[in-house]
Amino acid sequence: MPSMNEEDSDLRAVAEVLARHGETALGGRTPEEAARLWTAAGFDDPDEVEEWLAARCFDAASALAVERAGLTPRQAATRTKAGTHAYEDTIAYKLSRGQLTFDEARRIVTRDFWDS
Repeated sequence: MPSMNEEDSDLRAVAEVLARHGETALGGRTPEEAARLWTAAGFDDPDEVEEWLAARCFDAASALAVERAGLTPRQAATRTKAGTHAYEDTIAYKLSRGQLTFDEARRIVTRDFWDS
């Protein structure tokens, strides 16, 4: 079990990552408030939070849903035009906006794997 100082340190490090990504990652919250949401969802590693943000997954609830669906941040960073809107963006971004289903995302990731 992490000590209080470790938890504070993790929270500060996650807050710093979120602050670097700006308002999109903060969602109108302070960096500390946003970091609490990420750490409460189990994302206390700043490098992992950085990976989710790089995949354009900007909130902890979405990252947790994508992770529970079996996708890694790297897979979720795959760009696609699939989904209900034809613009290109990452799987994570489109999932978080409800513009792509998890089944579609899994097919894209599987196809990418077998086509590489």
